[in-house]
Amino acid sequence: MREHVRQAYTVLVIGPSLGAGDLAALCARVDDARRDLPPGSDLVVLCDVGTLTRPDLAGLDVLARLRLHTARAGGSLRLWRAGPHLRLLLELTGLRSVLPSFPGSADEFGLLAAHEHGRQAEQREQPLGVEEVVDPGDPPG
Repeated sequence: MREHVRQAYTVLVIGPSLGAGDLAALCARVDDARRDLPPGSDLVVLCDVGTLTRPDLAGLDVLARLRLHTARAGGSLRLWRAGPHLRLLLELTGLRSVLPSFPGSADEFGLLAAHEHGRQAEQREQPLGVEEVVDPGDPPG
């Protein structure tokens, strides 16, 4: 028989800006949520980042540290309503898997632009009149 584990969600509304000075208060809210958690429940922290106006690396650092603090408290952290600039910043820094989005957001359905997923541009024919020059000194291959 499979045991059912309840998830307790805590929503942290973040924005319009986020900096290093915000980390202590956010960690304290995670600690409070952990203390108030019903027995046998898993803590899931949803960070509503929909109001972040200008996401930057400093804010991303705070989110990564908050995720680490949440994991140490026995919970998990998910971003909710991440805008295109934040999603692109996550992709460029390689933190997309570290700071995943809550299921149901555009990010989870693969609606990011093609360049945000690192897809290649479609193949195109060579322009007419362009010839490749081969240097006789180049080795074959």
